[in-house]
Amino acid sequence: MRPLLVVGVLALAACQPADKDSAPTGVAAKALGEVANGLGDASKEMEKARQEIAAARDRLARENISLNRDAKQDLPKAEITPAGELLIEGKSIATTPEQKALVLAYRGELLGVVGDGMAIGMEGARVGIDAAASALKGMLAGQNGDDIGKQVGEQAKAKLKPMVAQLCTRMPGLLSAQQALAAALPEFTPYATMDQSDVDDCGDANGDGNWTF
Repeated sequence: MRPLLVVGVLALAACQPADKDSAPTGVAAKALGEVANGLGDASKEMEKARQEIAAARDRLARENISLNRDAKQDLPKAEITPAGELLIEGKSIATTPEQKALVLAYRGELLGVVGDGMAIGMEGARVGIDAAASALKGMLAGQNGDDIGKQVGEQAKAKLKPMVAQLCTRMPGLLSAQQALAAALPEFTPYATMDQSDVDDCGDANGDGNWTF
């Protein structure tokens, strides 16, 4: 996905007059033609990116998951294997069957959250292309730039908000699984950095209690 392409289209849209009978001409029309070609190329790149992300998700399910997410903490490298082993500096931590079940439960919750995050990132890129295409279509029809911007924003919100909501519904389960594992396996405790604020703030990057869309 080419962010400058999307920005360029939306910028052109913002410059369009309110007169609905006035379609772009001259230099603007030529620029829009080039943008249309760029959108075609971006769509092809999106398909390649989709395949790469799908492959990454498959690998993640088969590979170890790193627990070193907090760069501020100088902790030994820790991973969870697909078999439910906790590895610290490459060495397996002895666990009871009950503890191993908790490790696997935590890994499963992590995979769900990471998978949703990947899907949101992919859809976000797709929304960008769709937004540029909608803006291009509106400009060619002589649509008001403000109307185009409003329409594009509503489309993005409609597509992304349900996906973010789904991810956020996973957060309590991830926190619960983390807390259960930390209580049962002391070696894991330093890596249990998630807290209730991560659940409460999901979808609220501005910290004002409202969805950031």
